[in-house]
Amino acid sequence: MDKIPLLGFIGPSNSGKTTLLTALIAALTAAGLRIGAVKHHHRPFTIDHQGKDSQRFTAAGARKTVITGPRQTALIELSDRQIELEELAENYLQELDLILVEGFKQKRIPKIEVQRQALDLPLLSRGDFYDPNLIAVISDCEQSLDVPLFQPQDLGAITTFITSYFALSAHPDRHD
Repeated sequence: MDKIPLLGFIGPSNSGKTTLLTALIAALTAAGLRIGAVKHHHRPFTIDHQGKDSQRFTAAGARKTVITGPRQTALIELSDRQIELEELAENYLQELDLILVEGFKQKRIPKIEVQRQALDLPLLSRGDFYDPNLIAVISDCEQSLDVPLFQPQDLGAITTFITSYFALSAHPDRHD
């Protein structure tokens, strides 16, 4: 089985990463690709709500709890450590064409940095720290870079760049 490519999106808080990723997921899916998404969170979080059956199972000591219904399934797994991105992809995210990752800026995967002029912050991956894994920048700031620069509203060009970079193409038998 070939490894599914990972594409990271980095940038400071409020730079527009989530908004961009939401639009890209929709565009890439509309292009016939199966897209996965991983969001890195810096502190503990919960997706279960107090008093719900699944939360009660976890609170009682279940290491893994699965919630499943007609159109979705969720796994809650307690772990003693943060699971590595590559391990997540290999163990939980199969049958995909591309996995878009928000965060994990230290990982050695291809990355696109998102920047907004209103934040008045320099790029994270150029300057004091040079990240050789940066493949593009999405910014409303005109600048000269050693990687392609896209405007945030250029969704078509960004989608084309990503599909070309990873040599992705839609599968004619996909109807989901």
